[in-house]
Amino acid sequence: MSDNLTQSDSDSDSSTLWPSEPGDDAGMEIAHAQFEPTADAVVVSIVETVAAVTDRDSLEMPPLFESVDTEALEVIVASARDRERLLEVTFVYQECLVTVSSGGDVVVEVPEQ
Repeated sequence: MSDNLTQSDSDSDSSTLWPSEPGDDAGMEIAHAQFEPTADAVVVSIVETVAAVTDRDSLEMPPLFESVDTEALEVIVASARDRERLLEVTFVYQECLVTVSSGGDVVVEVPEQ
C-alpha cells in the first residue's frame, strides 16, 4: 500500500483515507475512505481511493462508469442515506473490490500481486 495513505485534513478535501491495520485480511491490502454527502462525492472518493492504493494517477484510469452505473450508485446511496437506512454496494474497479455504504464509507480491497 502507498506510504501516503494517512488521515488527511478535513479542510483539504472531501475524503479521509487511512490504511487498515496489518493482518486485517490475509492476502489483501485494504484502504478505507469517507465521503461527505455532496453531489459526485461518492464517485470522486471511489476513484481517488483506488488511485491512491494502486499508485495510479486518477486521470489516467478508465472512467468509473465503465465498471458501474455511477448515476444509479449515487441515487441509491443518497436515497438510503436520506431514509437513514444502511446500504452497501460492492463491485470491481481496476481489479479492486470496492464497497460503498450509504453511511459515507468506501472500502477498497486490493489483492496482493
